[in-house]
Amino acid sequence: MLFASFDFLLFFAPVLLLYWIARGTIRARWSLLLVASYFFYAASAKPTGGGLPTPWYFVGLLVASTLLDYCAALIIASAPRPAFRRHVGLGASLIGNLGLLAYFKYTGFALRAGGDIAGVLGLPWSAGVFETALPIGISFYTFQSLSYTIDVYRGQLSAERSLLRFSLFVSFFPQLVAGPIVRASEFLPQLRKPLRVDAEDVNFAVHRILKGLLKKVILGDFIAAYFTDVVFTSPDDYSSLENLLALYAFTLQIYADFSGYSDIAIGIARLLGFRLPENFDRPYQARDVAEFWRRWHMTLSTWLRDYLFFPLGGSRGSSGRVYFNLWLTMFLVGMWHGASWNFVVYGNLQALAMLYNRYNRQRASTGVEGVGLGPLSVSGVAACLVAVLGVFVLELDTVAGLWLGGAAGAVALLNSLLPRARTAPWTIPLHVLLSFHFTTLSRVFFRADDLEHASAMVGKLVHWDGFGVRPGLFRIQGMFTWVEHHQAWLGGLAPALSLLAHNGIALLLACGLAYHFTPADWTERLGTRAVRALPAPALGLALGMVAALVAHALDGPRANIYFAF
Repeated sequence: MLFASFDFLLFFAPVLLLYWIARGTIRARWSLLLVASYFFYAASAKPTGGGLPTPWYFVGLLVASTLLDYCAALIIASAPRPAFRRHVGLGASLIGNLGLLAYFKYTGFALRAGGDIAGVLGLPWSAGVFETALPIGISFYTFQSLSYTIDVYRGQLSAERSLLRFSLFVSFFPQLVAGPIVRASEFLPQLRKPLRVDAEDVNFAVHRILKGLLKKVILGDFIAAYFTDVVFTSPDDYSSLENLLALYAFTLQIYADFSGYSDIAIGIARLLGFRLPENFDRPYQARDVAEFWRRWHMTLSTWLRDYLFFPLGGSRGSSGRVYFNLWLTMFLVGMWHGASWNFVVYGNLQALAMLYNRYNRQRASTGVEGVGLGPLSVSGVAACLVAVLGVFVLELDTVAGLWLGGAAGAVALLNSLLPRARTAPWTIPLHVLLSFHFTTLSRVFFRADDLEHASAMVGKLVHWDGFGVRPGLFRIQGMFTWVEHHQAWLGGLAPALSLLAHNGIALLLACGLAYHFTPADWTERLGTRAVRALPAPALGLALGMVAALVAHALDGPRANIYFAF
């Protein structure tokens, strides 16, 4: 069930009404939300990208994960310290949750990867092909439930005795299938508080829901349907410039799609009296890759920091150990997003960028190069690694690989030589520009269907052909056709609307990026004031227009990108 759909409205309206009717009976509210959450999950939409639909009975996995961690936490809490039973409880939670995630998400890729490696080495490989539907949201609710057990084991949280309350924590429908990932310490205490929603909460919720819908439908779905998907499907058929613009478009699209979902989830939860954590903070304004991951999918980044990076040792220990901890954490960030060779490359690119960022930060603060490596030699290492990636992984020709490596080395050297933004504010635009373009270009591996498509797009960018953008590529066809058929009725507005429809995607790209690079406080204040000032009929009209766009210009709602994870 998609937020930007009429089905969700038919689901949520009666749930909200019954929820407020039952506001005086706390267990009735919990029970209603739990039933609604399981129904929402059972009616989940097909994942994006043409994958197999999630069977409704996969709700049993959600129940199994809930029961496992509920019982594991009680076992841990009931055992004195130190006690074998505590380790058994934690082990059962880790093996059960991560085992289910690995089975459904990574088994197929592990078998394919084994076959690929065996083929390269000339070894026999007899393992078959494994394909299964990926349960929607399993990457999210698995981490959410697992964090609860770990917190109880660490003594940071008391075990929840009510199975009803704990089940609702795991399955709360606004953020169930695509986050934000909520900690038990944030959510469970809210269940015990009286239900209070005032006018400011409603204004906040309406603003976030409307903003999220506009992001998702206008900046996400339109760009995907009319431009990004078209180019990424067959990059060889498009010019170098068109491929580059498709990367910029996907960079905006994925932000609008995912942050739009988070906005809607936060708004819906507020109408129900719950406060969810923020998940995005204008990530493309980041000045380096570390800041980017502090601003992008913030609940995942902090989860991996607290439950993986710190337990590994964090920034303590030798430099080699710290760099290993950082590499492993960031590599797993990439692999969390998907099980394919594309994400192996993507995860390693993010990890190496984080290592490079840490090296630069330490060098700038201490003046010590470390391990005898200065900016020039480290940039040379970066150039070699990228050249190897181009020639041996993407199978580009040697000249293209060398050009690719040389460009990477030059950018790395520039980044090393630039003064830090903190000490030289005039460099902030340059740091933001470099970080944004690293994020944009690395998204080749995030979006491309496989390494073959990624190789084709990288090849187009390296072998720049000098061609421009073909006429009609930025056209919103549904809107363009509608204007053409209603010229008589539109009168003098027809030419302007036709021009708008013809260049609609380019305009959306420009407006979307301009919006993102404005200070968040400005747009939040303006949006909240507009919601307060506009009468309810005007807000209803705005939502109706979004629904009309979904129905007529997009031929129905589109699944969120992160449903595939």
